[in-house]
Amino acid sequence: MKLFTDDEPHGVFFLIDNKSFYASCEAVARGLNPLKVPLVVLSEAENTNGGLILATSPEAKRLFHLKANVSRKRDLPNDPRLWVVPPRMNLYIQRNLQINQIFHQFTTEKEVWPYSIDESILDMTHTWRLFGNSVREVARLIQKTVRQKLGLYTTVGIGDNPVQAKLALEPV
Repeated sequence: MKLFTDDEPHGVFFLIDNKSFYASCEAVARGLNPLKVPLVVLSEAENTNGGLILATSPEAKRLFHLKANVSRKRDLPNDPRLWVVPPRMNLYIQRNLQINQIFHQFTTEKEVWPYSIDESILDMTHTWRLFGNSVREVARLIQKTVRQKLGLYTTVGIGDNPVQAKLALEPV
């Protein structure tokens, strides 16, 4: 039986996702902890019927049950703890480039594949042993480096190919 992953490259792959990326970038830019501050990024374009929440911090999700790309401005509670900020795409692009530069410290530029603005796939097949005794140890080191340099939190999926890494995406 031929599986859908048979044509995928095989080795050691990390899929790294930036946790609540837009909201986290905004929190860090304001000197706030991205995991502890209730913050939403709200687009108020005319065609969004009063504004669409583009990103929600974990704390805003927990406290107010808000969801990105589903909740609207009218769903926002009138609560002084909630930070509501406009989107700044140039900031998010800049942070994405900085994150991928960090990834280049752990594998070659050719082996870093940006998947979206907040996710990248890293082929660590030939380099992970240079940085630790296990792939999980290297994943934690990359997470720690991103957090120390940029203040952002990441999750890492590890797999034998990019599809498995995406499916395995979980905190390590």
